[in-house]
Amino acid sequence: MSTHFDSYYYHRAEAELDQAQRSEHPAAVRAHYTLAGYYLDRFYGTQDEGISASLVPDRGEC
Repeated sequence: MSTHFDSYYYHRAEAELDQAQRSEHPAAVRAHYTLAGYYLDRFYGTQDEGISASLVPDRGEC
């Protein structure tokens, strides 16, 4: 079941992917794809894999 917070992470990932598609500089493209991956980690609940979960605010911090 999707919650408001889950939906937030999914929409943020989509926004980052859109930004990556529009970016021209390779470093910006890489940064947007990386952020999208972090948001998708949170959406799919893989908080225990690497540091990605610590870079996106916890649900209580939004």
